[in-house]
Amino acid sequence: MAVTAQDMEIAESGVQPLNTRSPGRLPDGIRWDDLRVALVLEEAKSFRQAAEKIGVTINTVRARLDRLEAAVGLRLFRRSPKGVTATAACIDLLSAAKQISKGLDSLDIDDTPPLIVPGEIRIGASEALGVLWLAPRLGALQDRLQSRAVHLNCSYDLERDRSFEVDIEVGFRRSENPDRICARLATTHFMLFASRAYLARMGTPRTLGELTSHRLVAQIAPGVNSQILDFLVGTGHEMKVTPLRMNSGMALLTAIERGEGIALMPTYVMALSRGLVPLDLPVQLRFDIFLTYAADLRNTRPIVETVRWLREIFQPADQPWFAEPFVHPDAMTDAIARMTEDELDSGIR
Repeated sequence: MAVTAQDMEIAESGVQPLNTRSPGRLPDGIRWDDLRVALVLEEAKSFRQAAEKIGVTINTVRARLDRLEAAVGLRLFRRSPKGVTATAACIDLLSAAKQISKGLDSLDIDDTPPLIVPGEIRIGASEALGVLWLAPRLGALQDRLQSRAVHLNCSYDLERDRSFEVDIEVGFRRSENPDRICARLATTHFMLFASRAYLARMGTPRTLGELTSHRLVAQIAPGVNSQILDFLVGTGHEMKVTPLRMNSGMALLTAIERGEGIALMPTYVMALSRGLVPLDLPVQLRFDIFLTYAADLRNTRPIVETVRWLREIFQPADQPWFAEPFVHPDAMTDAIARMTEDELDSGIR
């Protein structure tokens, strides 16, 4: 019996042949918008022509094909300088897809695509924002979405692209991808903070020069501007003044609360912890927070409700620490007083 190219592909990947699955049934985990890209690519035989026909970038076509191949577990197209050619596994898969999608009028992927996981909205956020601000308020979002689950995915790596892991992302990076909607959600401002206990024990620094006599605690993680402290105290003092380093914003806050030193933290920590003291030194930094999601999810109910919820919980009128202009913590007392005891207590623990 002759060995076919498809047999070789299956042997190399260790994946069950697609034509041995139930007729008219696609493998689990496949997204229809990815399949439609493959259908167009099979006809166009070129990433560039497929991208032009669909109306997206070449990188989007490549990324969706990569995701489809990962879901199937097989290579679906052979690449060459002349273009792309569908493999036997691809022809098998697309044949099944065409049978199921006979009722579709076109291959336009701008219709309402499924979320990454059906029945679930996935929200990506940095570890600090996710744990300290989003997590205590997720119940209100789930009440709106009713039957849908809410999955919060927190990351320590602020540089990694997670557009194919989450449906909507809250972070500090502005997306330049034309296939994604990116809008400024809020602004976060940073100051130096210490606990009352630490200041009572070590004294309060009155100038930047005096910081060299104190213990600074730094957050070291991809995408975090940890070098800022070097500019404040000089690059020759790193080991002396920053002997405590950690990759977690939550760990950083806990360490400062327990009197371990001084750290650069967002002013919204004043709404989460009653034992912190902002230091009136000439250190005020600001970073915009962006929300990002796929353009073809724009009009889906889960995204609309999630965006509305995000704008509410980052509303500067109620949370002045997220306002675009800097608001000193001393001017936040009324806003903090309006927060209920439940919000204060659930903000951290």
